[in-house]
Amino acid sequence: MKVLTGVSGMMRAALIRQRSALQQAILCALLVFVPSLLRLVIEPQPAVMPFLAFWPTVLIAALLLEQGFAMLAVFGSFAVAQWLFAGSIMGIAWHGRPLVSLLVGAACVVLVMGMAIVARTTVRELDALTRQQDTFNRELRHRSRNLLSIIQALSARGPRAENPLDFFREFSHRLDSLAKASDLLRIGTEAEGHLPELIERTIGPFGQGSRIRLSGTPCTVPEPSCIPLIMAVHELCTNAIKHGALSDPAGWVDLRWFLAPDGDRLYLLWKESGGPLVSPPAHQGTGSHLLRAQPGLEAVDLMFDPRGVWCEMLIVGARACTAAEAA
Repeated sequence: MKVLTGVSGMMRAALIRQRSALQQAILCALLVFVPSLLRLVIEPQPAVMPFLAFWPTVLIAALLLEQGFAMLAVFGSFAVAQWLFAGSIMGIAWHGRPLVSLLVGAACVVLVMGMAIVARTTVRELDALTRQQDTFNRELRHRSRNLLSIIQALSARGPRAENPLDFFREFSHRLDSLAKASDLLRIGTEAEGHLPELIERTIGPFGQGSRIRLSGTPCTVPEPSCIPLIMAVHELCTNAIKHGALSDPAGWVDLRWFLAPDGDRLYLLWKESGGPLVSPPAHQGTGSHLLRAQPGLEAVDLMFDPRGVWCEMLIVGARACTAAEAA
């Protein structure tokens, strides 16, 4: 059983692996040369079934090579088999029984290649889905820890209230707002995002009010950038509350954004002030992956200035809001 599992794992890895053009060309040549050599050793004379040794080539090529190289391996095998084991390349009979055999063989090749390509595509899609699920699970664990840290920070610093009932009401309101942040993360899968609304709804659950100062012209963020932007701002807010400017009652954050003159590039600048002295983190955690360049955020520059963290982000594909959108 262990042997079968190991072989299965090796086959799966071979199907998933992405190969360069040079690697595919070398493999294509081997898939033609090796069966030809074996056939010459076993049966050097013209054979009754000249293509028999080349059927594995069809299957392996379809499983491991991209379509162009796979077709090259198949046609190369056909040419070599016809030349070495069937007389000559030009000696094909285009009528009667030989023609029927040729058509049946071609149909079998198409069937085998089609099934192999479907199998390879399915394995790759399953692997991509598994990787995506692993990423989601890591992010879920990270966000859960962040939420607990935020709740602890909010409960430790307030809210300020005259009596326990007022405290309970205000704190419950903050927890309710924080819970809505998870719903906000689905915006990017549905539609474009609009600034400042997107950022206002992202920072709202943190209950910092005027301590996070927003400034910028109304604009639209492309759909692929919404989730990365939400997660990046959420991470910056979390870090600011736990360690940065928002951990000190005297601290504040300026968050500004503007469109470049070409109207396509959106720059956002997060700058913390008035908080404790800042030093770079001792290690890079899961949250650091949210604050780096990625699909949707073309550039992210994060600096740990002793006077306060600042972060600049670039989004390509943004545009100014129309009058109707801004209304």
